[in-house]
Amino acid sequence: MNKKAKKIILSVMSLSAVLGTSALAADLSGWAISDYQQANEAGLVSYSVVSNNLRDSITREEFCELAVNLYEKLTGEDMIEPEVSPFEDTDSLAVAQAYCYGIVSGTGADTFTPDRLVTREEMAAMLVSTFAASEVNFNLSDGYDDAYSIEAFADAEDVSSWARASVITVVNYGLMSGVDESSFAPLGSTTREQAIASVNRSYNTFKSDDYALELPEITLPEDGAEIEEGNFTVQWTPINSAQAYHIIIKDADADSVLLSDVYEENSVEIEEGSLVADRDYAITVGAVLADGSEVYSLPVDFRYKSKAPIPDSQYIEENPIAGELLDEAANYLGVPYLWGGTTPSGFDCSGFVQYVCREKGISIPRVADAQLHGPGTYISSRNQLEPGDLVFFGSGDYASHVGMYVGEGMMIHAPSTGKVIQYTSIDSSYYSSRFIGARRVIG
Repeated sequence: MNKKAKKIILSVMSLSAVLGTSALAADLSGWAISDYQQANEAGLVSYSVVSNNLRDSITREEFCELAVNLYEKLTGEDMIEPEVSPFEDTDSLAVAQAYCYGIVSGTGADTFTPDRLVTREEMAAMLVSTFAASEVNFNLSDGYDDAYSIEAFADAEDVSSWARASVITVVNYGLMSGVDESSFAPLGSTTREQAIASVNRSYNTFKSDDYALELPEITLPEDGAEIEEGNFTVQWTPINSAQAYHIIIKDADADSVLLSDVYEENSVEIEEGSLVADRDYAITVGAVLADGSEVYSLPVDFRYKSKAPIPDSQYIEENPIAGELLDEAANYLGVPYLWGGTTPSGFDCSGFVQYVCREKGISIPRVADAQLHGPGTYISSRNQLEPGDLVFFGSGDYASHVGMYVGEGMMIHAPSTGKVIQYTSIDSSYYSSRFIGARRVIG
């Protein structure tokens, strides 16, 4: 098979800059940054992999995409596109290509089971089959004479006979290792970032030419930025050969919450309402190049903060303790709700307002209903509310929830399980229908 030498040397972010970055998104482990960077420079990654949680296990179909990319970068040739898919349960071009080149097989006569997690021994076999299809020069294990590399694993005998030579081969080359010192877990799954690392190491081991692509670098927002609720701009360095850009925003659980494509521009406006306030997010930008390669930036982490309401300045001037209460309360924006919680490690609604008041020398009862009927002046109408007032919600004269009024129809509160301390409108349909009064605890 003839090989076309490709040598694309473009500006590359230094490895020291990569290792020095603080961009450690929820789904990119520190150990994986270097391999992730290098795999992107080689054009080995794919959108379906990067847009999902990199710490979750990779599927058979997703690994086929990585294997196809590896083949094309090792050979400098594009795989042919089969006219008909051999499988009824997937229309993935990468799966069809990998099958036609002998890199992967089906799970049945006409099935591939694309969403099944690829096992570690399957991944080893697919890597070795990719080397064979690429016609690179490598030493294939016979499965026995050079088996020393896996004999230290207590589960070496669990490796299937059909995968034994492949597992030994990838371990001998340092492309895969055990899940710990004593086990290989051949039937276990592997994470997406681990798969990217193995593919990258395979490329570095068998490549014949340098192939380094320029990666987009996010310039706005800065890593670790705190962005106030509202519209904001994501901007990145342009890539000359880019046909389009993928914008991926993930939450703290590494779930993609916003996916967008941009053409001809190197910035995009994220509109207010696209994200939930007082939560942490990570942005990744990918560029789709003219030859079909995809390259991705390192992630940039940021916090999306609630927009602070502006309290009545005259009332604050006359009652400075109200401003102090609101400043103290704002210190805990983003703290998770915890039933029964009374400290900054987690608050429930009444524990939160009691803690804030106590920090400013104001003593109030522990639970919401007792706070409603406790010290201070009772306020019956929303029109009489002032900053720092405790606002209560419930039924009749029983309070089941409490917050602290900020101004402009907004309160700061600990809403419920799964949420965090945040600003919320008391005029929303849920809270306006449950408002039962307020208590002024200042002075």
